Amino acid sequence: MYRKLFSIVALSFSIVTFSQEEIVAFKNYLKTSSTGIKQVIPIVNKKNNDISLFIVDATKVYGYILNSNFEITKQLSSDDRSRKYKTLIGNSISEDNDYRVYFTNAKKDKFATINFSYTSNSSDFKEFTLKSKNEKFIQTAVIENKFYVISATKKTSILNIYSFDDDGNYVVTKVDFSKERFINRVSKNATLYELLTITGGLYGTKSSVGVKKITENTPNSIEVASAFRKFYIRDGKFVFSFDQNKSFSQIILVDIISFEKEVKRFKKPFNEIQSVSKKTNTYLNGDYLYAIASTPEKFTFTIQNFNSGELIKEYSATVNDSITFKNTPIIQKGGMYDNYRELEKTKKFLRKITTGDIGVSIHKAHNKYQITLGGKVEIARGGMSFGMPMGPTGGFNIGAGTIGNMGSVNIYFNPTFNNFNYYSQTKSTYIKCLFDANFNHITGEIKDNAFDKIKDFEEKDHYFPKGKTVFKYKDYYILGNYFSGSKEYRLKKFKD
Repeated sequence: MYRKLFSIVALSFSIVTFSQEEIVAFKNYLKTSSTGIKQVIPIVNKKNNDISLFIVDATKVYGYILNSNFEITKQLSSDDRSRKYKTLIGNSISEDNDYRVYFTNAKKDKFATINFSYTSNSSDFKEFTLKSKNEKFIQTAVIENKFYVISATKKTSILNIYSFDDDGNYVVTKVDFSKERFINRVSKNATLYELLTITGGLYGTKSSVGVKKITENTPNSIEVASAFRKFYIRDGKFVFSFDQNKSFSQIILVDIISFEKEVKRFKKPFNEIQSVSKKTNTYLNGDYLYAIASTPEKFTFTIQNFNSGELIKEYSATVNDSITFKNTPIIQKGGMYDNYRELEKTKKFLRKITTGDIGVSIHKAHNKYQITLGGKVEIARGGMSFGMPMGPTGGFNIGAGTIGNMGSVNIYFNPTFNNFNYYSQTKSTYIKCLFDANFNHITGEIKDNAFDKIKDFEEKDHYFPKGKTVFKYKDYYILGNYFSGSKEYRLKKFKD
């Protein structure tokens, strides 16, 4: 049985005027304990631009709704409810403005949802599983405040789309790609399940999901862009791209309303080159598919129209060339002993990017395209290899148990924060290039984007309070931090 867990107390807040970047600071008067803040969960209502901030400590959850003027309109507090579900995977918002959050366990085979009602000051908790034990959880999405779970039926080419209503109930729709031909990294026939998962363990008996969620036109790092399996949400469709094969990029699209499906295949640059040292990848942004291919002798990147397949532009350089279309030096970041280096020779650039996984990342700002080309750096430490920056760690309860690694939380729920953590702790070799609206290279300095500005602000001001989050709101980004001394939560605005 559920009893009402919420209490409303007086709240004061102030719009801060001393800093042009600061939006609002408000007191967390709901918090009376001395326990530290573990995490803050931001949920943006896409329909009315409200923001719900759930401030979480070891025992309670404190919720605040801010309207589009950043005024507090509602608040609540919740007693802790210890549960076995440890990873936050998404949210939904009902027509009555109730906020529902979704969790999964470590194996991602059991799920739970908790509804936070600012209207009735009550909550409800539900558990559910995937419809069949023969399914593997793949990814989640929130579109128009609705929540979706995507799974794949094992050893098949069938996707299962779980669509949730305001009460946390779902209907499942099967999307069958069995009649489509997919190829693996060695150009052998493969199932969609094989492309979505990574096989490992003794004799390849275990499989894990390695699909990276991409938020388009966010400053994604090479670590994110170099993933072979990417998931996009665009134009009311789920889009998966697969780049395990060095010669072709395979892309599937599923409409979330009609569940109509489509499969696209794009030929990559250097398609004719058969070499174990060749590396390729693609990145989807707006109307274009960007591809990069490299060997130790040369590299190229291309821009194709995603709908027609028409080649728009192509840029290349060989080992003996200077890269005439770059706007920065060749940069290596994240070295074991030297965090920042500039490389002079194209030869070194090609050697570095073909050692690990390569990628291309796109960010459009001020009607110009900022394109990053490079490769992920693998750094050996004590016999182990690390290709991923460590995100913030810690544990928290949100009525559903302790989350031990907050990095894993943001993979599904807040990919913008996850991308920022990668971006600010990058381990890669790359160049940055600047192009006009027609993809002609232009000279000039590449301006700092919002992530650069957040990083510089934190480093300059030694600004590392607790309860940090980064999320996108309208056309800019918000950095949130909690100051335990004053019990204030502060939001700062950053634009490209």
